[in-house]
Amino acid sequence: MSLINFFENLSLPREKTEKPKNNHMNSAILSKLNLDIETQLPKHETRFDELRDELLNLLLKKYMVAALLIGLMLLSILTSLEISGMYLVIVLMIYIFLIYYPQMKEQRGYSDLNQELPYALRHMSIELKAGRGLHDSLITIKNANYGSLSREFTRVLEEIKFGKTTEDALLEMTHRVKSEGLSRSIHQIIGTLRVGGNLASSLEIIAKDISFDMQIKLKEYSQKLNSFILIYTFIAILAPVISLIMLMAGSTVMGDIISSELLFVIYTIFFPLVVMFLGLLIKKLEPKI
Repeated sequence: MSLINFFENLSLPREKTEKPKNNHMNSAILSKLNLDIETQLPKHETRFDELRDELLNLLLKKYMVAALLIGLMLLSILTSLEISGMYLVIVLMIYIFLIYYPQMKEQRGYSDLNQELPYALRHMSIELKAGRGLHDSLITIKNANYGSLSREFTRVLEEIKFGKTTEDALLEMTHRVKSEGLSRSIHQIIGTLRVGGNLASSLEIIAKDISFDMQIKLKEYSQKLNSFILIYTFIAILAPVISLIMLMAGSTVMGDIISSELLFVIYTIFFPLVVMFLGLLIKKLEPKI
């Protein structure tokens, strides 16, 4: 009987099958509290971002770096120097793109902010002159179609709703977004909140100044672009043709001046890279307006 009772009461340890607790608040509770659910949940990355993270983690591992270096050594031994140079340039370009992609994506996300800022400031000025408060004006800008500026104001209003002061929320927005005009506008708003003043007139003046600065920057950019067009035309069109003619003329007199592999690298990698670099430089000089 003791043995029977022992086997009846015997129980093996069971694996825990409880689901992990959800770190986020229940959506039903959030909806009853009239809170925005989307602002509480983290934004999901795109499939390309996930692939980029996985590939970057793989390429940064020691054995992967060692394998790439071994491949470079084998190519330099078994093939010509030009082929190994092409391999090295391609690998470096892949590393640079994967590392700096988040910064490029972030800058591209705020590319329209400076363009929409003067119109949004005039909109706020009209709202304030009509007798509406600052928060109501921010809600109007949030609901309007001002691109990334509307998204940032949405975040500011949500932070204010969850207990943050208006000044802190606006200052954090200036730290997130690198825009001289936006920073100037926010500091003007904060100064008016502290000491008082006619905020509508101040915002209208700032909008006019930003528009005038845009015109000046566009004029300067057009002047720089005229000189770059000459350089771009010479390097992209004239330099390859003149180089080829000079090489052909020299080869008929002195024989092969450079090898066919090096000539292939020059015309398939060097000149395209120079043209790409000039295009990126022109894009970099473009005013953010």
